[in-house]
Amino acid sequence: MKEVKKKDIFVARKFRHTFRFIDDLLAINDDGQFERCFKNIYPSELELKKEHSGDSVSFLDLRISIKGRSFENSLYDKRDSFPFSIVRMPFKSSNIPSKVFYSTIGAEILRIGRASSTAESFTMSSKHVIQRMKNQGADQKQLVRVLKRTYGRHEELKKFEANAAKFVLSLL
Repeated sequence: MKEVKKKDIFVARKFRHTFRFIDDLLAINDDGQFERCFKNIYPSELELKKEHSGDSVSFLDLRISIKGRSFENSLYDKRDSFPFSIVRMPFKSSNIPSKVFYSTIGAEILRIGRASSTAESFTMSSKHVIQRMKNQGADQKQLVRVLKRTYGRHEELKKFEANAAKFVLSLL
């Protein structure tokens, strides 16, 4: 980038919305510049794969889609596409306190809320987690309690429903 800045500041500016984390890279609105330059950055042995379809791309744990002139975010987990089941959260019967089990559910709902830009994607991902946790031993009454408490403590969840009762009802 230092070389590119010296040679052509206009090309360098096209990289201002390029993000990398370990082996994930996202280049937004770069006019195809990264694709033209990656051979100057990485060795030829490195195979770069595009993971996008149309107006949608996955980056880290997000699915980023273009809707009209805006970006929409939702949670993305490639493990959902695996042809086998993966244990991602604790079972209630595990050797952990019940409080930790239910706190994990609240934390996961909050994570989904922070990653989702629409109520539809939030509700869909949350219902999936709640069903998984029910299958792993979660009690309906305790679920209601943790969902109400999580909703009450985190303002960012209020964009999905007007009050705690509606919030819980939409997820259960």
